[in-house]
Amino acid sequence: MVAEDEGLVVTYVLKGDPGGCAARARLLAIEQTAEVSPSLCAGAFFEDRVLGRVESIAPVGTDRCEVVIRFPADVVGTDFGQLFSVVFGNVSLWDGVRVAAVRPTPGLAARLGGPRFGIEGVRARLGVPERPLLMSAVKPLGRSPSELAAFAYDLARGGIDLVKDDHGITDQVFAPFEARVEAVSAAVARANGETGRRCLYCPTVTGPVDRIVDRARFARGAGAGAVLLSPMVVGPDFLRVVAREADLPVIAHPALTGAFFAHDDHGIALPALLGTLMRLAGADLVVFPGWGGRFPFTREGCQAVDRALKEDLGGVRSAFPVPAGGLSLDHVPDLRKVFGRDVVFLIGSALYERSPDLAANAAFFLSLVETRPA
Repeated sequence: MVAEDEGLVVTYVLKGDPGGCAARARLLAIEQTAEVSPSLCAGAFFEDRVLGRVESIAPVGTDRCEVVIRFPADVVGTDFGQLFSVVFGNVSLWDGVRVAAVRPTPGLAARLGGPRFGIEGVRARLGVPERPLLMSAVKPLGRSPSELAAFAYDLARGGIDLVKDDHGITDQVFAPFEARVEAVSAAVARANGETGRRCLYCPTVTGPVDRIVDRARFARGAGAGAVLLSPMVVGPDFLRVVAREADLPVIAHPALTGAFFAHDDHGIALPALLGTLMRLAGADLVVFPGWGGRFPFTREGCQAVDRALKEDLGGVRSAFPVPAGGLSLDHVPDLRKVFGRDVVFLIGSALYERSPDLAANAAFFLSLVETRPA
């Protein structure tokens, strides 16, 4: 039997005064578990083994309260889809409910597993033990496999550690999945043979759900070193499935996640969604918009994601933060001050725009992280 203190601790911010929030918290704890009227789940068994337990309620400002609820481990099980449903299933349909933080107790965290490789495992595959890592993308959508392969070759030759597909390059007629993966994998392998480095090609495997695993296996067989998936597009549990079946590091892309944290009194907060939840689902690297790019994110928000990806979760491996989203090369020194050495900087368009020599641009990018920060 699972210990009584094991489970999932979720911090919500509810809209309302303390009395109203206390009533809503009790209903939330029932809605996310037994999902019946309170009179139908009375008794010791439900209280001890099924229902969420409201642990604290504290006012936040004049019209909100922070509510901490502990959900029993027996209800969550080891099913990540169920975990996601417990955290924000039916109550996503309520007004004024925001998930601020998610934290599994150590036993539940161990059963969920988290990243298969994590920061240390990715570094080991690359043979880069210390400095920040570099990622770029073959782009844009509309290029042929041979054109994308040529870009990948130059990026790898110049010193990029991870070359990924843009997340929207999937299986279009002008760049079919298998032809693209074979061409780009071969180009990166050729560059690695010339440089002695271990750049990893990371193709996008997002697609029809009955083909995702086959795509991941094909990518591994073709020589890819990791895969990229948009979990909220296909379902977050596919992170776990792809990590298991491909036996490669998995990069989580944030497409569609803005629908969850765009409003400050509803949804799932940025660090909870792109930090804790993606990590628990099995992401080894998590892409999210860095501040100063083309998306409205703050330095403080990025710091919170960084903490969530690296904090102690009962033995769950830490995952790499991958700030991205229209970042400039000039921004790298400031980013280093927040993320330290355990970070992957993802720069795409700015690398292509610096000069016509993509390999030289990549080498310049590398020079920015090989020197000690000021």
